Amino acid sequence: MSTQKADQPLLPELERTPRATVTSGSVPDDHESRKDSEKDGSAAENGFTKDETIHFGSKSKGVIEMDALQARMDNRWRFVIYISFMFVSYSLSLDQSTATVYLNYAVSKGFQLHSLQASVAVVTSIFSAMAPTPIAKFADYFGRVYAEIGCLVLYTIGQAVMASAKGIVQFSAGSCIHTLGISGMFMLQNIIIADISSLRNRYWWLVAPSVPQVLNSFLAANAAQSMLSHGSETNSWRWGIAMFCILIPSVTTPIIVTLWRGTRSSRAVRAHIEEVRRQRAAQTSFGERFWTDAKDLFWKLDTIGLILFVAGIGLFLVTLTLANSRYNSWSDAHTIAQLIVGSVISIGFVVWERWFAPIPLLPFALIRRKTVIGCCLIALWHPLAGRCVSTYLYTYLQVAANQSQVSATRITSFPTIGGWVTAVMGALLARRFRMLKPIIILGMFIETLATGLMLRYRTSGSTQAELAIIQVLRGASNGFIPYPIQALIQAAAPHEHLALVTAGWTAIYYVAFGIGAAVSGAMWTNLVPDKLNTYLQGNTTLVAAAYSDPLTYATVWPVGTWQRDGVARAQDEAQRVMVIVGTVCSFLGLLTAIFLLDNLRLPDTQSLEESEEMVTEAEKKQKKALSVAIVRDGPLPAQ
Repeated sequence: MSTQKADQPLLPELERTPRATVTSGSVPDDHESRKDSEKDGSAAENGFTKDETIHFGSKSKGVIEMDALQARMDNRWRFVIYISFMFVSYSLSLDQSTATVYLNYAVSKGFQLHSLQASVAVVTSIFSAMAPTPIAKFADYFGRVYAEIGCLVLYTIGQAVMASAKGIVQFSAGSCIHTLGISGMFMLQNIIIADISSLRNRYWWLVAPSVPQVLNSFLAANAAQSMLSHGSETNSWRWGIAMFCILIPSVTTPIIVTLWRGTRSSRAVRAHIEEVRRQRAAQTSFGERFWTDAKDLFWKLDTIGLILFVAGIGLFLVTLTLANSRYNSWSDAHTIAQLIVGSVISIGFVVWERWFAPIPLLPFALIRRKTVIGCCLIALWHPLAGRCVSTYLYTYLQVAANQSQVSATRITSFPTIGGWVTAVMGALLARRFRMLKPIIILGMFIETLATGLMLRYRTSGSTQAELAIIQVLRGASNGFIPYPIQALIQAAAPHEHLALVTAGWTAIYYVAFGIGAAVSGAMWTNLVPDKLNTYLQGNTTLVAAAYSDPLTYATVWPVGTWQRDGVARAQDEAQRVMVIVGTVCSFLGLLTAIFLLDNLRLPDTQSLEESEEMVTEAEKKQKKALSVAIVRDGPLPAQ
C-alpha cells in the first residue's frame, strides 16, 4: 500500500480473511519457518494453530488505518485535514509564544518565586525531549486517532492544572503534562501529514500548515498584554492559560472526526472481529485473555526499550542542565554519578534493542542506512551551531553592541521570519525537481557562510544593519534544513517505521538543543568572568554586577566609559569563541550533507519502494520473532 498512489483505492479483501478459532495448541519452536517471520511479532500464533491464526502481517494498526484513510480520501477530506492542521499549528504556536510571558507573571506575581522560573523551563524542556518516542509507539500500536485524542487530553489537563495552580509545584506538574500533550500534537501532525502525502509533496505539506505561525512573531506580545490587562496582576495570567483549554479542543475536533471517519473499518470487518472475540471469550477465561493481552501490549510497545530510552535521555539532559547551573559544576560528585548512570542506561538501551528486544523500536537495518545516519548527524550539528551563536545574543546586542530593546528583539527574530520564507521556496523547488539533497546542501552552506561572517560582522563596533543582515542570512538557512531533512529521513524509511523514525529524529534534535545550551553556557561562564576581571581592572564589585545582571549594568554605565567598554570587550571575545564553535559545527553539517545523504528521487507515492523492500528483507532475516495470542481492533489487512 505504501508505494501506491493516493488516488488508487486499496481496501481490505475480506473474502480472503480466515476465521480464527481458539485452540490449545502451543507455539511452534521453529519461528523462522513461518510465513510472516518479521521481527515485529505481528503474526499472532500463541494459543492458535498455524492454520487457525489471523496473520496481521508486518504492519501495525496505526499504519493499516492510515492506509485505509488514504484509500478513501478525496480532495474534500484533504482540505479539511490540512486546514484544520493549519489552525491547530497556529493556535499551539500562539500558546508557545505567550507561555513565557504567562510563566513570568505566574512565578513572580502569582507565587512570588521568580528565581524558580528557570527550573520550570528546564523541566519542561526535558519532557519535550522524552515525549516523542513513546507517543510515536503509542500511535503505531493503538492508532493515530487514539494518539491524537490522548495528546489532546494531556494538553487540556496540563493547561487546566497550570491555570488553577495554587503553588509552584502544581504549576510545574501541569507544565510537564502540558508539554507531553503539545509535543505529541506537533509530532503527530508531522506523522499524519507524512501518512497521507506523497514524498514529492511531503516537504510542502510539512511547511504549509505551519506558515501562519510567523504572525505570532508580531501578534503574540499584543495578545498576552491584552489578557494581562484584565484583572489583577496576580491572577490575570490564569485566563491567558485557560483560554487554550477551549481553543485547542475546538480546532482539533475536525481532525479527530475526519481521522475517525476515514480509518473506521467497514461493518463487515467489525462484525467479523466481534465474532472472533466471542469465540475467544467462550473458549478462554478472562484471566487468560487479560494475561495474553497484557503480554502483547508489553512486548509490542517495547516497554523495556522505552523505559531505557526515556531514562537515558532524561538523565543526560538533567546532567547537562544542572552542571551548567549557578550551584553545580561538572566536577561535582552527583554530576559525575549522573553521567555514569546515564551512560550505562544508554548502552543498555542499545544492547537491548540490538540483541534482546523481540520487537525493537527501529530495525538496525534502517538505522544503518547512510541517509538515516546523515540526517541524524545533521539533526545534531544544526541545532548545536544555532544554540552556540544565539543563546546569549540578546544580552550581547544590548550590552556590547549598544542596541535598544526594540532593536535587539527585532534582530533576534529575523531568523524566524527568514526561515519561513525560504522554507516555502525550498518546498516549491523540491516539488519541481523531486530532490532534497541539493536543498539541504544549500542550507548548510548558507549556515556555514553566515556563522563564518559573524567573526567579522558580529562585534561591538558593528552597525545595526550588519548585525541584522547576518541574522537574516542565518535565518535563510533554517528553511532549507529541518523540513527537508525530516522529509528525507522519512523517505529512507518504510511506512511501518515512519512514526518512530520521525520521533527518533525529533528526540535527537531536542538533545542537540540541550547540548548546545550546555556548550554555550560553559563557554560563557568560563570565559566572561575572567575577561571581566581583566578589563574591569580587578574591581570585584563591577565584575559581579556586570556578570550577574548585564542589562541593568548597561543602563548605569553609558557607552564610552571604561566600565562599559570593558564589558563590551569581554563579551566580544566570548562571542568570538562561541561563533568559531558554531562555524565548525555548521561546516561538519555541510560535510555530512555532501557525503552521507543519498540524492533520492521523490516519487508520487507515500514511500519509496526500495525503502520498503530493503528493510522488510532485513527484518525477515532476524532469527527472533515474538508470537502472541491477540486479535486487536481495527481494519484487517489483505491476506
